Amino acid sequence: MALLHLVRNRAALLKRSGVVAATLVGLALSGCGSDESDLPPDARLQRELGLEPSDRVHEVLLHGGIEGSVDPAEAVVLQGDYLQFVTADSWVHELIFEVDSLASPALAFMEGLDQLAAPPMVSRGSRFVLSFVEAPPGRYPFRVEGGGPARRGVIVVEPLPAR
Repeated sequence: MALLHLVRNRAALLKRSGVVAATLVGLALSGCGSDESDLPPDARLQRELGLEPSDRVHEVLLHGGIEGSVDPAEAVVLQGDYLQFVTADSWVHELIFEVDSLASPALAFMEGLDQLAAPPMVSRGSRFVLSFVEAPPGRYPFRVEGGGPARRGVIVVEPLPAR
């Protein structure tokens, strides 16, 4: 409960202050989110993080075991989008961004929030939600440890199209 309270307060603070971020917000929530063709946040994300129905939330599934995977291994998001990692099994998963592979603006952005790693996700349906509101465009490589061999993936943040 304290974690969800912290998440709610951080999300409200970010929305109020206009400080935006690849804010890594860990959630231990049950259930899954949207598929790629239907990107609005589910009711729980709207309620707990204060997301709006117009916010776009992408999803990456984490699978453990010998043949574990990150699906998709490359997720493309626009500045202002959100991305949620969801555990698809009962293995423990820990997300860690590859500091040596992050471009300077992305590293500074992530370090500024002290959010280069997620807390362990320990049950099926656990979520780890990232906000890419005003995040620097670029590649955000990560690895997932626990539940078998390390798996790798990348989040590609693209700039918003010119209007």
